[in-house]
Amino acid sequence: MYVYDIKYCNKIILIFIYKFTLSICVLFYRHTDAQIIGSSTGFIASFVRTNLIGHPVIHDRTSWIFDPEVAMKRRRQFIELHGDKGERLIERLGLGIDGKDEERLAQQRARDAGRLGGLNIYLP
Repeated sequence: MYVYDIKYCNKIILIFIYKFTLSICVLFYRHTDAQIIGSSTGFIASFVRTNLIGHPVIHDRTSWIFDPEVAMKRRRQFIELHGDKGERLIERLGLGIDGKDEERLAQQRARDAGRLGGLNIYLP
């Protein structure tokens, strides 16, 4: 059984604390050459910033000018252009924008003739 002197134990503890502090400082060290390391901060500092605290952009305050009356006006315009629940919008998106929309519409209507909502599974 080993018996250690108290001064020896204190010296070992101080060396451990010194090495631990030095290693933490190295991990938090701000690198000057960000291209070699990949980030401008140490590994632990960037981990704490992005995962625990949040990136500084998240904490920025912004203000938006919002008018709820505009939504009612635009709703009427949307219904006139695209239909009540956007029925014509989905059809227009499916037709494309390359100028062949009338040809595609004729093909789709011929394909869907006699089907309920474009599907055959609901017919007897």
